[in-house]
Amino acid sequence: MNNANQKIDKGLTLPELVLAVLMLTAFTGVTVMVTGFTSRFFKPLNVESEKEFTDVLNVNNKINKTIDSIIEIFSEPGIDRNFISDLECTSLPSSEWNIPSIDNDAVPQSYKICIKPTILSESSITELSNSGGKPGIYILYSKPDDGVTVNAIPVRRIFCRPKPFCKKL
Repeated sequence: MNNANQKIDKGLTLPELVLAVLMLTAFTGVTVMVTGFTSRFFKPLNVESEKEFTDVLNVNNKINKTIDSIIEIFSEPGIDRNFISDLECTSLPSSEWNIPSIDNDAVPQSYKICIKPTILSESSITELSNSGGKPGIYILYSKPDDGVTVNAIPVRRIFCRPKPFCKKL
């Protein structure tokens, strides 16, 4: 064999080692910076305040169940339209709106439930029964007391009443 053509590999040279260490350091630095940047999106925004981080999914589920119950009651023809138009926002619909089937804790403390008629107003029950009137469209919504935050988002529902006069589309 010819020893002159054979190459003997003894590892990295000093410039190669320095370059490898610099590349490893740069990669580690970039990884730490990206991780630090993205981790800001995963921690709660209210860390500075003393408020407790709420479970938005469970709160919305609770509000949606309450809204469903209220719509089921208010869409009945026995409820007077003037009664609904006189209602004010409340956090206790069971006592302030006289709905005994809803618990006092059905609405979370930081929310209020409101109902507003739209411009598609409801005709009187006499007009409705004579097939000359139209049912009304209402908006039932919850609004957070402290405004919309990451912990509190509004929920709203549109419904028609009285239910027997609302046509399915």
